[in-house]
Amino acid sequence: MISFVLGLLFGVAAIVAILFIAKMDRKGPTLVRTIGAVGLLISFILITLSTMTYVAEDKIGIVIKKLGSDLPPGQVIARNKEQGVQADILGPGWHLWYWPWVYDIEQEALTTISQGQVGVVVATDGKPLPQGDVFAPEWDSIEKMADAKNFLATGYKGPQLTVLTPGMYRINTRLFHIQPQPALEVGVGQVAVIKANAGKVAAENQVAQVVNGVPLVPKGFQGIWNQPLPPGAYYLHPQAYIVQMVSTANRIYEYAEMDDNNFNDPILVRSKDGFTFPVDVRVAVSVDAKDAPYMVAILAYPDAMVQDGEDKGRICILEARVVLPVVRTLLRNLAEKLTAFEFVDNRSIVEKDMSSTFKEKMKEFKLTTEGAFIGKIDFDHNPQTKALMQTRTDREVAMNQKAMFEEQEKAQQQRSSLTKATEEAEQQRNLVQSEYQVKVKAQEALARAEEAKGEANYIEITFKARQKAYEELTKVIGKDGTVAMELLKMVGKDKIQICPTVMVSGSDSSGSIMSALAGTILSRELGKEEQKK
Repeated sequence: MISFVLGLLFGVAAIVAILFIAKMDRKGPTLVRTIGAVGLLISFILITLSTMTYVAEDKIGIVIKKLGSDLPPGQVIARNKEQGVQADILGPGWHLWYWPWVYDIEQEALTTISQGQVGVVVATDGKPLPQGDVFAPEWDSIEKMADAKNFLATGYKGPQLTVLTPGMYRINTRLFHIQPQPALEVGVGQVAVIKANAGKVAAENQVAQVVNGVPLVPKGFQGIWNQPLPPGAYYLHPQAYIVQMVSTANRIYEYAEMDDNNFNDPILVRSKDGFTFPVDVRVAVSVDAKDAPYMVAILAYPDAMVQDGEDKGRICILEARVVLPVVRTLLRNLAEKLTAFEFVDNRSIVEKDMSSTFKEKMKEFKLTTEGAFIGKIDFDHNPQTKALMQTRTDREVAMNQKAMFEEQEKAQQQRSSLTKATEEAEQQRNLVQSEYQVKVKAQEALARAEEAKGEANYIEITFKARQKAYEELTKVIGKDGTVAMELLKMVGKDKIQICPTVMVSGSDSSGSIMSALAGTILSRELGKEEQKK
């Protein structure tokens, strides 16, 4: 503007000077032409400079036209050089012919979207949105949307489904209002279930499943997408796409008295015989990634915290509406069929039955589980069950003592039976031994009798043989010769002293020698008898 004023002033001054010089000098026309040309050139340069504007590298130029026809009703941005904010913006560098009395150039910073953010776009101008639509349809590319003239020709005003990803943009900020917001970050161990409020309406044959009256649709359609988004970063419109995070990690729920910070109390059950006592239970469930949309369809916000009616703290909706009610129902149904002692004595059977039923119930909600595990059964919870347990303990002690006494009695009886059996065995052994000895003696007696009989026969046979021999010998040598021969055999055989030690005398002188010898033999035999005695 200053250059323009200076140019006008300089031109007027040049013209005045030319007229003055022309009156004073005949050569004025030539000088006038020269000075006039120079003055006009200088004026042109100054006026031209006044129409120039410069836009820095990190800026954009918003062009506002002050002269021209009025904008059509409902329009905010000029499309055909009307007065007001123009659709085109000025890039970096010098720009000419923007007359200061016609245009205002306002420089603004580039639109910058940082990492981890998305730019939510709202258009101030464009075609009205179709009836029932909340967001303008998504563009093929950000560049097409950012082209103001192209956008104003085909685009819709209002919230845009297309968002700006991280980067720097030269965009008409009077046409587009940009609001940076956090991008969607899906962490490890979770998935993002998307409920789309914008997009195409799925046909009946495109709906994968209807759960609790909510359709599960493919990606890009309105409704709950049947495929969740895995861990990663996503640039989605935070208002057009409602994100529900669902944990896919193993969820462990323990109902036990541990400390004051534990909000999950044991499950209180009542037995068939009317005793009430708490039972510790532990369960673990998990949501498979592909089943997360189903879980959102039936619970809306599975991991949101709510107050449980029976417990003393806040728990997630999945636990409050699915897991805990099933655990309570199953355990209490089993307890009411058994007495208190039967429940305790059959704990493993109760746990097995509960686990199998719990697994089947969780399948109805597309939850995976290893079952339910029963821990401590607390009979000390109230005086009635504590007394009941003491009675049982006393009875068990008495039964054990009785069993011990019975075992001792059995042991004593067995010892007596053993002693008796030992004695009977000893007596039997003696009896057998005696019977055997009797039999041996009898056999010995028979043997001796047979032996004596044999000896007698032998002696008789020998005697007869000798008698016959002596008779035959006596016939040959006579009676005395036979006697003498036998005596000599005895002398030689037994080495008998021949000299007589006993003198036997008789009236028969002829037998003196024989008598002496017989006496000697008799004396020797008597000595042997004495030695034997």
